[in-house]
Amino acid sequence: MISKTQYAKMKQNHIKKFFWRYLFISIALTALSACQKAPINGDLDGQWQVMSVEPEPDRQPFDVNIYYCFYLHTCHLTSYGEGVWTTGNFSFDGESLSLDFPYLDMEKPLASEKLSQFGISSNPVTFDVAHLDNKKMILKNGNTTVTLRKF
Repeated sequence: MISKTQYAKMKQNHIKKFFWRYLFISIALTALSACQKAPINGDLDGQWQVMSVEPEPDRQPFDVNIYYCFYLHTCHLTSYGEGVWTTGNFSFDGESLSLDFPYLDMEKPLASEKLSQFGISSNPVTFDVAHLDNKKMILKNGNTTVTLRKF
């Protein structure tokens, strides 16, 4: 026969085990279901440094501190000293990349000059993706070739 004291200790141990199991399972489930926006565009997502634009833009010298940044469905054109220069939308189907900067006025000379540094001659623009992996990307539009590296 079990005494009341022994029964109370057994019950207390059972409650402690249940509590620790419940706590462990709760933490594990929370960690596994944490919200995070995962890349949806494969190797394209991330920041890309423009290494070259051929033929070279009119503006000399060529600024090597410019970047394309692709996240979800948004493209940022950034410059090292200036930060985000403009933001646009993009669509990517694996073979072509279409960019549209709806708030950019192409009539302003500075806008077209700045875009030419990124290899963009019109807005909107569609590039053929000649090469894309997790380190390098090559975009082509007509006779323009933009070579980028993942940064």
